[in-house]
Amino acid sequence: MRVSILSLLPFALALASFANAHVDYDHSLSARDYLDELSVASLERRELLGDLTTRELIEELSERLDRRGGQTFTCPYTDTGCTKVFTTLQAFEKHLKYHFEAGHKPPGKK
Repeated sequence: MRVSILSLLPFALALASFANAHVDYDHSLSARDYLDELSVASLERRELLGDLTTRELIEELSERLDRRGGQTFTCPYTDTGCTKVFTTLQAFEKHLKYHFEAGHKPPGKK
């Protein structure tokens, strides 16, 4: 028995169209779920960071740096006889403000 190629052609086309018509929805749904999880996680992070102000973040970082220890700040106004040493940046900045308000010349300028 001979089978011609022309008689197999409609069968092959029908099989090909059936294979193309089948869609697997599991992949698209799992991708959507994954994207939903990502967006929820980013929203949670935004909510946590949204409650903090820039000032609070800087204060917390400054406190952590101060707690590290070992770092000292020496007053640069040695021309006026100041030899103070500070362990915190806030105290050092307050002291520099004192020299500025007192009208002392900045270090290095004569």
